[in-house]
Amino acid sequence: MHAPFAQKASYRVLSHTSEDLHAEQTFPLEDIQPWRDSSHQYLQGASSRNTEYTPAPVWDNEESSGAQDGGGTANKGMYESSDPNRSSTKPDWLPYTLRWHCLALILAFTVLLEILVAIAHGVSARGVGLVTDDGSGNIVVLSKFVPTLFAVIHGILLSILLNDVRRTQPFANLASPSGAVGKLSIAWTANPWWETLIASFPKRRTKSTNWAMLCATVAFMFSFLLVSPFSSTFLVSEDVRFTQDVTFSQLDIAPALPLRGNPLATTYFRTASNVLQHVTTSAWITDKYAVLPFWPSEAGGSAPLGPIISDSVQTWTAKTTVFSVEMTCEKMDLVESRPMDWHSPEFTVPVEAYLARLMSPSGCTLNLTLPLGTDIAGGGAVWSDMQKFNSSDFSDGFNSPWDLHDCPQDDIFFMTKRLYDATAKNATIVGQTCYTHYYKGEPSVTVSLANTSSSVEINEPEYMSTREPIPRTVADLPSFERVFMNVTSWNIHLKKPASAKRAFASGPAVLLSAVYDFSIEDMMSDAALTQNMGRIKQRFFGELWRDVFDRASDRHTMPEPGTIAETKRRIVVVPAAAIILEVSLFLQIILLSSVLVATRLTRRPLGLFFDPAPPIRVAQLISSDASTLQSLENLHGAATSKELALSLSEKKYLLSNGQIHLIGPEIPEGQPTKLTPRTHELRHNALSDSVRGENQSFAFSVWMLISLILLLAAALITIAYLYWFSDAIGLYQTAFVYAFDVSVGGFDLGDVNPASLVTTLVAVSIGLWWGALDSVLRRVQPYLALAKKPISRSGSEAVYISYGSSYLLWATLRAVKRSHWILALVCTGAFLAEIFTIAMSSLWTRENGALPSVFEVPRQLELRHAPQLSPGTIQFTTAAGNYKQNALAELFGNMRTSWIYGAAIQTSLNGSEPAWSSDGWSFVPYDLSSVPSIARQNIGNRTEVPMSSTNATLATPGIRGRLECSPHQHLALEKTSSWLTEWDLTNTTQWRKLDNSSRSLTRAFELGLATLGDNTLLPLDDKPDIYGNYTSFFAQDKRFQCCENKTHGRRGMGSVGYWSPNLHNMSTYPDIAGNSRDVPRPWPTNFTVKWIHGLPVESYCSMEDPYGCRPRLLWAEKPRMSALNCMPIIETAEATVTVDVADGHVMDYVLHGEPVPDSHAWSYDFVQHQYNGSESVWAINITTSHGVLFVTGLFGASDIDSVAGNMAYSTQSENLLDQTFNIRMPGLNVDLMSYSMLSLVNYNHEALLDPDMLARTAQKTFSALFQSYASRNVSLSTGGYVFQPVGETLPADLDGPVNKTTRAVDTPPPGNTTVPVYLSHPVKLLRISKPAAWLCLIILAYLVLAGMALAMASRKYRTMLPRQINSIADAAVLMAGSHRFLSLVQETREVKNIRLDPNTRIRLGWFNDWKGTRRWGVEVVGEEQQQSTNKPNEVKFDDHDPDPDPPSDSTSTSLVNNNVDETPFSDYFQETDYYRRFNTDQDSLIHR
Repeated sequence: MHAPFAQKASYRVLSHTSEDLHAEQTFPLEDIQPWRDSSHQYLQGASSRNTEYTPAPVWDNEESSGAQDGGGTANKGMYESSDPNRSSTKPDWLPYTLRWHCLALILAFTVLLEILVAIAHGVSARGVGLVTDDGSGNIVVLSKFVPTLFAVIHGILLSILLNDVRRTQPFANLASPSGAVGKLSIAWTANPWWETLIASFPKRRTKSTNWAMLCATVAFMFSFLLVSPFSSTFLVSEDVRFTQDVTFSQLDIAPALPLRGNPLATTYFRTASNVLQHVTTSAWITDKYAVLPFWPSEAGGSAPLGPIISDSVQTWTAKTTVFSVEMTCEKMDLVESRPMDWHSPEFTVPVEAYLARLMSPSGCTLNLTLPLGTDIAGGGAVWSDMQKFNSSDFSDGFNSPWDLHDCPQDDIFFMTKRLYDATAKNATIVGQTCYTHYYKGEPSVTVSLANTSSSVEINEPEYMSTREPIPRTVADLPSFERVFMNVTSWNIHLKKPASAKRAFASGPAVLLSAVYDFSIEDMMSDAALTQNMGRIKQRFFGELWRDVFDRASDRHTMPEPGTIAETKRRIVVVPAAAIILEVSLFLQIILLSSVLVATRLTRRPLGLFFDPAPPIRVAQLISSDASTLQSLENLHGAATSKELALSLSEKKYLLSNGQIHLIGPEIPEGQPTKLTPRTHELRHNALSDSVRGENQSFAFSVWMLISLILLLAAALITIAYLYWFSDAIGLYQTAFVYAFDVSVGGFDLGDVNPASLVTTLVAVSIGLWWGALDSVLRRVQPYLALAKKPISRSGSEAVYISYGSSYLLWATLRAVKRSHWILALVCTGAFLAEIFTIAMSSLWTRENGALPSVFEVPRQLELRHAPQLSPGTIQFTTAAGNYKQNALAELFGNMRTSWIYGAAIQTSLNGSEPAWSSDGWSFVPYDLSSVPSIARQNIGNRTEVPMSSTNATLATPGIRGRLECSPHQHLALEKTSSWLTEWDLTNTTQWRKLDNSSRSLTRAFELGLATLGDNTLLPLDDKPDIYGNYTSFFAQDKRFQCCENKTHGRRGMGSVGYWSPNLHNMSTYPDIAGNSRDVPRPWPTNFTVKWIHGLPVESYCSMEDPYGCRPRLLWAEKPRMSALNCMPIIETAEATVTVDVADGHVMDYVLHGEPVPDSHAWSYDFVQHQYNGSESVWAINITTSHGVLFVTGLFGASDIDSVAGNMAYSTQSENLLDQTFNIRMPGLNVDLMSYSMLSLVNYNHEALLDPDMLARTAQKTFSALFQSYASRNVSLSTGGYVFQPVGETLPADLDGPVNKTTRAVDTPPPGNTTVPVYLSHPVKLLRISKPAAWLCLIILAYLVLAGMALAMASRKYRTMLPRQINSIADAAVLMAGSHRFLSLVQETREVKNIRLDPNTRIRLGWFNDWKGTRRWGVEVVGEEQQQSTNKPNEVKFDDHDPDPDPPSDSTSTSLVNNNVDETPFSDYFQETDYYRRFNTDQDSLIHR
């Protein structure tokens, strides 16, 4: 070991100026253990007052040369010298980010992010989300850009922090008391983060962990590996439920109890509508329960009883009363059957009959004798009350023998196939015997509301545990059973047309049979038969409760507590992402706190007075220690930084008092640094190999730049392609839409879509890569500026400038100011790379979408051109009935698909429109069953998404019916005498009062005139005449019998309303147009829509009625009437329609052009065609156009018996036993068309007295009727009423040989046999944000162009800088042999005071040093030789300078001709014209 100095030595620094020529500063040298007896140090440079001084250039001090760290103090160095460039007497410089206030701000920002994330997570976790997602741009910015923006800013700050920790680490090693080996000090490089992480851990030479660098690196890793990626999935848009306690209003039905069996016509209508066409009549009445309604008290108003409770999107929950019917059935099998002769007392001869015995497993036995020839023998079904069972109900009045025993059940049901040909072996009779239980309970009920639907669900487990049998005080159950099992009621409301054929049904079996289209075979084969029986009984029971609710809706209500849950689209926090961010930020807080503590100068001294990044600062660090210079001077030939580090690996350096000192091993005085054989070889080959040079860094390699450009181009192309693909087709593949469901311990932490994570990681990776280029170029830019051309006064900043502490746009601005254009491009790219990360994080949105495709489907149907062909019977007498009846009866046969019922349901009960129809338009349907479906998407969440319906868009013709209505020209409604007859009721010879419960009237009014149709017709001419124009008040020329509105003996207001054809010249239905009674009446024929409102009375009958004293509907006061003359119009148009592939529901449609009248709608008016080859001479074929058939059937629906024609010879009254297509109830007697109109005005009877309102409602009703007529009962093979198979024509032999006129429909050829269908499959899509995509594309395009510019420039840079400049040694080697540059640095007190004369330059290039060695470095050169007696030679740049890219200006060219200064470096400071000779040994610390 070398002994330390025995005493403190000192030396004198000569002053720069004459004012301080004699000033002296003494700095002690202490605590040093040198490797030799005397210190070697270059003189700080001085000039004498009497000597000539060379001016030096001025550098603008744009970097802070020193910063005070308020919290730390510097340890005294082992060397102390006078350094006039220091900003203070303490080495307390720190980078900006390591100063306590700046680092505290970064820490505070991290804490703020942690608090914000925690608060957002907490608020969102309460189930309310953060803000409502209204789809505005502000919400998009909040949810997509803001989290990533904060994460990127945070990442940039941590990146700068890590960069400053890394670049100051070698100085921290140098400033340690024992110094550091070259590999860990001057040869230490600022490695990538992964190498920095490894270097932070203990090594063989470093036994301790570098906590500052480790914590900074790990914090940075958390930032770009976790914080940035997961910030993109931190906020998502989801549906959030808000729940609040409210008070509901509940119907008080106590005054209306007990429930009684008093059904109205609407009760049957609603029941049949639901059972047959699955229409929700009221949301409170379901297939299993009847629920007592409740609604928010703050909403006010009456109880919402319809199918749509509210248009709000909410969920209501409260306890309420629930009623239900439960049926338990067991099957009855046929145990005995045989044909027999029944000896009836009513007949003298035996009657053929069939004996059957049915028995259930519990022993219930039914013995039946079924006479052949009765209705049931032809096949049918019977549903009866066990106590009221009677064979006369199903045996045409015959009281055939029957026996029922051992049957404690409530209901019995049996059905049989045709018995006429049955034997004991093939007879088929089955039955069911059932118990019926009625319950009530008070469970929790949840009402789910949507814009177009409402559903009511009960808590079934709670209901089952609390329910109890319904007491008699609540419901009169026997009366309900009586009306439900009534034999005639169901036939009245589901009446069979006279000429129609269907299986027999009795009691509620009529409705049950209608469910199966009266097919006994289907009923027997259906395993769900008993379920349908229970559903029908529950529905009718529920509709009776609906009537109770209606009566109580305007009464007092009761309060009931409950909750309202409202679903809103909200921005919510993804729990999984929030937890990851919270943990990451919390750890970063700890790490940054550790960095704050570990980087204080008291713990981690740097020994610096200034920023060491500029070249001149590096020269200052090494210029005053000869040993340091000698250790570096001969290493200029090292080919790589690794070679250089290897050469310095055994040397030890110390940073003290702003100078780097070599403290071991000792270098003998006057001897060069010992070089390895490899270094000798490199030095020998330096000139020849220098042109190739060393890549500035791995990131600066041409191939790496090409790889980066390719990566950027690939990202650009990928985003552009995905942008196009997303816009044109859609990103629906599992790789794009899959989301990981994150859960811990069963707790769901939300879904994380990896697409956002991957794109953010890609963006972060590109940003890191580009940041590496940016970091390298900012580090070497000063040297590139020196290498490009000699620096004069105008460019002198290159010696002092440093971009090491300048980032992003600040570095760009500084580069632009100095015309460093490539650096400006790269720094701008670094800034844009951060914007790119933000844009990439918001690039994707996972949402519902559609996948388009095209498919060809065959054209099977078209609009009907050929008329409808129906069988018929020739009308040979009036009593035989009208020949049109068979064709008309077909319109009303199938109740399950009845178009009149369907239209009434659609308008009055808010039913859905038929398939392939919308807004009154019906479109030609296509068979979409062959449309291909896509595979189910696996979008994660532990389950696959079930296949949803697919939408199809195609071109197809459309057809609709509408009305043009106007008042009758000659009908004066204000003149009541033209349509009312006033009767004197006191005339007892003519009138008799049937009911004495109400007050007697002295006079009354009856619709119509006694002189015209016997009070059945409404005259339409000025002078009423049976041979003129008229219509009927009822659907046909029949008198009204019903319906008055009487409550507790008091009469109330009532209305009647029917649509009726306009007739002429004694014509009657169904002959309403054409050549009726030899009077031409072309189609389309007009009809009259009427609405009459007043005080009806039905307790009087006429004594003059030949059929007995039948009640006639009178009016206690003159009623008011509104009537319109309406012409039906059927028109067509070409359209493009979008339908649901699954059910044909029309989602949207667009008409092409104006609609045109359908010329084929009125061509054939029940044209008769008699076929000679027929088995019956009365059989005919009938051809009818679809418009004619529709309008004619429409007027016969409300009086089905009239389709057979008028066969009576006197005035008839309406048939009260026919209520299939009309509504008769207290105060209302209307057909279903008028009832639909009444429902459209919310059942306001007086509203329809307004002609405009009457016209609007009639128009909507008529369109719905034709829409239902056209779109129901359509077969893709045979067509329907309005559609036909493509190219269909009438048979050629339709008329046969009798009539030689062959009728055929001229139809155009089919044309195209297929139609393109544009499919839209609903899928989960990864939707690309257009603004974000364009921003990414623009940034990537810029980065590609900037990368290409950098790649082209890098070739020149590699020749300008043959070696990397990554470490202190890399820069110091460039200056260690530059004696003029070092002396210039030494002699100047302040860097900003350096002056160069106009002819002096500083350059980085090849030159011969004082030893004659050719080296590459930074040196001062002058253009003009100074005249002196003892002048040293100037530095000479060789004419054969291998720099392949020398400066192009004249100044740099002239420098090549200078002489080489070969004066020994230590002898250079002899007395000359420039510098004085040293006067004392103390002044010269370098041996000559």
